[in-house]
Amino acid sequence: MCQNRMEIYEKEQYTMKKQLSEVLDLLKEHAGVKPASEAQSHTIPSPKSVGHKFSEARSACYLLDWSGEIVAEGHWSSSDPNIMVHGIPLGTKFMRVWVDVAKAPSVYLFRPNHEMLTMGEAIGSTVAWPAEKVIARVYFNDIRMIV
Repeated sequence: MCQNRMEIYEKEQYTMKKQLSEVLDLLKEHAGVKPASEAQSHTIPSPKSVGHKFSEARSACYLLDWSGEIVAEGHWSSSDPNIMVHGIPLGTKFMRVWVDVAKAPSVYLFRPNHEMLTMGEAIGSTVAWPAEKVIARVYFNDIRMIV
């Protein structure tokens, strides 16, 4: 009986995640934001660094894990696919992000390296994070106000 309940909960969770994804896509469409599958990362203007040229509101972001949970707060640094992050080119589907606060310090990085393995170890450094899992804090707060 427990196994049956677990299957029901898993199906409900899947359905709810799918519905949430559809709602977020509609909100993005309404706001004029292209889905990650249509947007190309090299079309996003890429600063040389996170310096004083960008306000906190414009570069501040959340890093999400594969399930959509916020695992860190940081600042967007670059989307240039040729920029190096810990000796490896960033690539087209990643963003370089400074990690300011680890909300889930034990979460593994998408691209660990010889210097760091977890989010907690990445505080104060840059990491390569999937572009579809980086969301601007301003945009995220707008969505929360709508929902």
